[in-house]
Amino acid sequence: MSIDSSQLSTTLSALMNQYLQHLDIDAKTFQQLSQQIDTLLRAGQRHRQANWAAHMTPAVNELAALGQFVAALHQGNLLSSELYPELAIIEKDIFDFFCPLFGQQHGHATHGGSYGNLDALWQARKKFGGYSNRVYASDQSHYSVFKACDILGLELHLIPTNESQQMDIAALAFACNELTPMAIVATAGTTSSGQIDDINAVKAIIEHSPCWLHIDAAWGGFLSLIDTIPLTDKQFGQADSVCFDPHKSLGQPRPCGLLMYQQPIKATASPTQYLTQTPCDTLPGSYGAELLLALWLTIKTLGKTGLKDQIDFQLDLIRGSVHAQHMQVSDPASQVSEHLDSSEAVSSSPPMTGTEAANRIARELCYRAIHDPQGYVEWLGPTLGEDGESFSYGPVGLSLYSGSIGVALLLHRLCDISEAPAEAN
Repeated sequence: MSIDSSQLSTTLSALMNQYLQHLDIDAKTFQQLSQQIDTLLRAGQRHRQANWAAHMTPAVNELAALGQFVAALHQGNLLSSELYPELAIIEKDIFDFFCPLFGQQHGHATHGGSYGNLDALWQARKKFGGYSNRVYASDQSHYSVFKACDILGLELHLIPTNESQQMDIAALAFACNELTPMAIVATAGTTSSGQIDDINAVKAIIEHSPCWLHIDAAWGGFLSLIDTIPLTDKQFGQADSVCFDPHKSLGQPRPCGLLMYQQPIKATASPTQYLTQTPCDTLPGSYGAELLLALWLTIKTLGKTGLKDQIDFQLDLIRGSVHAQHMQVSDPASQVSEHLDSSEAVSSSPPMTGTEAANRIARELCYRAIHDPQGYVEWLGPTLGEDGESFSYGPVGLSLYSGSIGVALLLHRLCDISEAPAEAN
């Protein structure tokens, strides 16, 4: 099923105008509201280009957007799941699909990674809080980890990172030797440069310790869909919990987050006499189709293969950078290529294979994101030509979180491992 995004916007605009005409409002107010709605719909169009993907303003699958509209009309509440068995089935379908990909056994929907990190550390405190109050995370971890520890009264210690902005394993081992933490938060896809912490090494340090391992895969979790990437269910499955945001990488409207874990969460001890069933002791209270229906429609219609095809398209955009003769910069004062030697300089590089070019471009993008204090990276992004085939770099006039730049940064890591053989099952 394919829906033209411009057609969808036109239809929504017409529906809104039709509804406004039936309201008792004056002509001036009607005109203002109509123009504002059209402005919003036009602004949203730029996020639905074929080459658009990233953290905060991703392209949204049109069927998922329609699913969100249906969810608003449904308004069911899984706090009383016995009243909405159709929603309970949809929720089960979602976690039957995603839990195996992440090597986890159970899960619940969240409003995003910030909520997932908070909920995971709450569960960790309930299990291991009697041993320690300390949490270790890298200095590149998402700021929501800081907030979660502050809310929960936990003592957060930041572990330094190596030159690639991955958690320094030697530093982590030293810290754990000094004091075993209650929890460690590893990151799969850092916000600034898409780096992935060495989960195997982290797990080896705390293998026999009373310590909860949580993986913040809000951004990089989609790697679990790619069979050739050695970040598989085996790696994710070493964690006690994993959070993932389909609204960052799978074309879902916000909010759409998942928190998955190995052990079922117990029922709350709080009095809930007004409910037929005692809810689990999780962060979400009332929730329903608004967190589920869009994602459910997506996995039911696309499946793993269709989702993988979407991701492969973004990979092809980056690997297609071999067709770009040079990276165009809009600010001549920016000297961001000085770290490359003359043989790798963007403006004079010889023809390369697709993989070589992808790695070179990814290194350049990663360097810009990490080392460019002036924020020149915010205008850099790969774009497709009007013919849908030509590929170039140029200004997108948007932040780091918009355009294909987000995908490119994560692919700095992905390109390095994409040709490595996956670990045997």
